[in-house]
Amino acid sequence: MDKIYNCVVIVLITLMMVGCGEQKTQPVQKPTTPEQPQFTAAVKTIDSMYVASMSKIGPYAEMGKPMMELFTWLGKNKVKPTGAPFGVYYDDPMKVKPESTKYEICVPVPAKTKGDKMVKVKKFGPAQVAATLYIGPYDKVGPTYQKLAEWVMNNNYEIVGPAHEFYLNSPDQVPAESLKTEIAFPVKSKAPTQPTEGKK
Repeated sequence: MDKIYNCVVIVLITLMMVGCGEQKTQPVQKPTTPEQPQFTAAVKTIDSMYVASMSKIGPYAEMGKPMMELFTWLGKNKVKPTGAPFGVYYDDPMKVKPESTKYEICVPVPAKTKGDKMVKVKKFGPAQVAATLYIGPYDKVGPTYQKLAEWVMNNNYEIVGPAHEFYLNSPDQVPAESLKTEIAFPVKSKAPTQPTEGKK
């Protein structure tokens, strides 16, 4: 399973970088958007929580629509979120067609929340993750994925689950350049290498 997830990580990095190519030269303007902070990452534990969840099949880039559907459901059922919404991305988009990739949209909710056919309520976590904060448009996140994957490998951890994205603010609240996304990979410490005894 570890090999599968590591493969998915590489593919996700590639996918996230789509649309990040060269653009036509624009007149030089003074920066008016927040500067991307220096890359930092840390391993932390996500506490267990209950989430309202919708599982979807389709292009990852279209996750905004089910996110709106989920928040509409919360409003109709008078459920107040208890934390930031997040997405979990399962499939390798290089091996699975975009219209067939699987992902899940989740919003933390009170434990007594009841689901239905449209929305499931389930327990999530706890989980140990390597996480970093990215600030900027969702479609420019690719390099941050790459840096986080490299950080994991260089700090004696290995990725053991699908990528998570926690959305700390909304396109309805701030411009794209100010969007805050916490990117996280479930990780575990690498097993120490056992020395090989030489033959006599």
